[in-house]
Amino acid sequence: MLKFGLLGNAKIAREQVCPAIIEAGHQVYALATTRPDEATETIRTFEIQNIYTDYEALLSDPEVDAVYIPLPNHLHVDYSIKALEAGKAVLCEKPIALDLTDLERLEVTAERCHGVLMEAYMVEYHPQWRQLRDEILPQIGPVQTAHAVFAYRNLDPKNIRASAQMGGGGLLDIGCYATLVGDWIFQDHPEVLAARLVLDREGGVDRLATALLDYGKGRTHTLTVATQACLYQRVTLLGSKGWAEVMVPFNPDSSATAHLRWEADGGRGEGQRLKFPIANQYTEMVKVFAAKVAAGDQWNNLAQSRRVITTLDAIRRCAVTDVVAKPHTS
Repeated sequence: MLKFGLLGNAKIAREQVCPAIIEAGHQVYALATTRPDEATETIRTFEIQNIYTDYEALLSDPEVDAVYIPLPNHLHVDYSIKALEAGKAVLCEKPIALDLTDLERLEVTAERCHGVLMEAYMVEYHPQWRQLRDEILPQIGPVQTAHAVFAYRNLDPKNIRASAQMGGGGLLDIGCYATLVGDWIFQDHPEVLAARLVLDREGGVDRLATALLDYGKGRTHTLTVATQACLYQRVTLLGSKGWAEVMVPFNPDSSATAHLRWEADGGRGEGQRLKFPIANQYTEMVKVFAAKVAAGDQWNNLAQSRRVITTLDAIRRCAVTDVVAKPHTS
């Protein structure tokens, strides 16, 4: 059993990762937060034994085996480095870095410290993606084009995702998922042919991002992410012989059945509907992370992180930008 320490009382920790740690058979042992008075419910719910008001103090606790980092994006690399240097296994929220230069600092430490470091892409561990990649893709033929859309609605200007200084914006927050789709499907490095960013006037971050990626050999991937739109997500794949559509590709309800539609021989109908057993992708992620720690070997998924952040950097470099007339329009 691993004893986890949490750096911060973030919503994703309270609602998703802490329950997953417990369900996977491990312990939420310690919490470091600058506002302990606001964490009483978290402490009670997960029976957390050690409470710190300083992040470094938690990292110095010899009882802590692994650290989960759900801090604002601009702190991910710094505290991942500190945790690795303290001898802890590290599970860090995405995006693990703000750009490639930021990531390279972490790569150097990960190589030197010989620990376990995972960027927390929980979607990778849902059975719908495993079956899509292993069984359906070969049947629909080589994929010619992929389309990914991921959107939510957050109009709060004080939210950290609305702060450029904290690494906010939709491209970093959820564009990493949409980019990961192309990485998985085509297993190649793309060229960014075109990109458009619509910036929020108040926070200076992208509220809408669209990009066209070219993977060579006639293969393309388009992605759109939005943070002040309606709640929606979908991934559509067009193959040489058939097609597939993942209905909720990134965060399906862990208490409901996920499903996708596909057709091996094409057609304009509804296709075959494939349902999956109820699964908690966060729990599955924690299980994989814990297994890597138990193996006792040096391991990280930073090669995948590098591919994603390289593409995001390229999108930002070539993007045509615009600013919306009003901040946080209703």
